[in-house]
Amino acid sequence: MNGFAQPSGHKHRVASSGGVIRWGKECARAGSWRTDGSVALLVPTGAPASVEFVRRCLSVLSEQGFQRVITGALSPSEQLGFLQAGFGVYEHLVLLVRDMSGPLPALPAWPRVRRAGPFRRRQLLAVDAATFSTFWRLDQAGLREALEATERRHLRVVLGEGGTVIGYAICGASGSRGFVQRLGVEPGLQRRGVGSKLLLDGLYWLRAVGATRVAVNTQVGNEPALGLYRRMGFTDDDAGLSVLSAGLGARQVARS
Repeated sequence: MNGFAQPSGHKHRVASSGGVIRWGKECARAGSWRTDGSVALLVPTGAPASVEFVRRCLSVLSEQGFQRVITGALSPSEQLGFLQAGFGVYEHLVLLVRDMSGPLPALPAWPRVRRAGPFRRRQLLAVDAATFSTFWRLDQAGLREALEATERRHLRVVLGEGGTVIGYAICGASGSRGFVQRLGVEPGLQRRGVGSKLLLDGLYWLRAVGATRVAVNTQVGNEPALGLYRRMGFTDDDAGLSVLSAGLGARQVARS
């Protein structure tokens, strides 16, 4: 950022390599946001990022040619350093959680859930594009990032007529924490049990690998998804999450 001096000394040197920015003990993953090469995605790892670290990340990303930065979904405690560095709220998200100590609904026999090889993953992205708005759609890199975001991952699809993918779900687990990372069903085939089967299949897998608490987030106003999660035992977390954004240089933040 303009007028922000870099302190000297190895301890505070800003380093960027392999999609990771480090400064002292602080670290964040950074890279292009999906298919828009002008927008950077910045996701802190570990403890909440300090305002000094966020500013240094902005400087690095500006030097790399990005025009805007967007964060991953952040809790209120994770947002402070970003807000102090000039970020604003791009979108509020609803956070829902499920205690896995209770019973799960019975797993229906239909529809059949299958693994997703390379060909089905390409079809999966077509379903994703039909399900989500342009800015939130996955591309190949985004799908790969979702699958690599946790220690364990579970990707399953449901096939329709002709053997094409009509729905998919990505779940992940790190230690005892579980996540429903993505769930999409072809819009014309929603409310037919496809999403319920995929979600339950993921929840049974998460319980089998030792997850004691599962979290999922979705956009405010996404009533079909919210209704599905609540029916499956998820409850709203009052803290919620927010995606933040900031312009770089003289450019201002603008929604796509």
